[in-house]
Amino acid sequence: MLKIDHPLFPYYRFERLGAAGGMLHFVSSGSRTLGFPEREDGVEVRENRRRLAQAVGFDVRRLVTAQQVHGTHVAVVAGEDAGRGALDRPSRLPQTDALVTATPGVCLMVLSADCVPVLLFDPVCRVIAAVHAGWRGTAAGIVARTVRTMQERWGCLPADILAGVAPSIGPCCFEVGEEVAQVFRALHPGNPEVVLPARGAGKSRVDLWASNRLQLLAAGLQPDHIEVAGCCSMCHPDAFFSYRRQGQAAGRFGAGIVLLPDVEPLNRM
Repeated sequence: MLKIDHPLFPYYRFERLGAAGGMLHFVSSGSRTLGFPEREDGVEVRENRRRLAQAVGFDVRRLVTAQQVHGTHVAVVAGEDAGRGALDRPSRLPQTDALVTATPGVCLMVLSADCVPVLLFDPVCRVIAAVHAGWRGTAAGIVARTVRTMQERWGCLPADILAGVAPSIGPCCFEVGEEVAQVFRALHPGNPEVVLPARGAGKSRVDLWASNRLQLLAAGLQPDHIEVAGCCSMCHPDAFFSYRRQGQAAGRFGAGIVLLPDVEPLNRM
């Protein structure tokens, strides 16, 4: 990823997605939280989101976020949804962990503090998605469900889709018990790189990046279309929030994507 040191709000950008054109995307730094606190007025968060939007170049009033519940619901976002969850908590899309749209100007954003954000872009059909893949969502195949929604709703070909797997807790730090380890062994038989040994007795380490990458490959994406940031949120306190490191005090960084208007879809012929 490339870091953009914008004075309003620093953020990161995937190289492969950035070279594609036709959309804007970002992974925000952990310098300012983008997640609304439950019992505060959210003035600081609204200002942070406005600053980020100005830095990246999208209209914060057309931002869409969701109530993330570590599930597998994929919401198709329409133009009339623009602004839901942009500057408040109550208007968020309910119980949703993946957002997909073909509407220009609508910015889809998921929030994280260790979970895996994944951004998807089909430059042919001009469809975008933002996915929140915690370990439960990853284990349930939410990225594959999102690709399938893009196929079924807009006729996207997986081979055309570009993906950016953003910073999250890495295999260096994501220690789990045997029950969770077994879930991922069963999900990826014959792929020992997903579940790794750990120092603690009865513990293993799970590589959520590898799991999501393997699922994207199985869904039909090309290997060179998948960019994995490979940056652990727990190991980089200067750059990203981490729930495992900070507990309840952890803020949230965001990963978002927005289609630019007035760009004709590419012709496969």
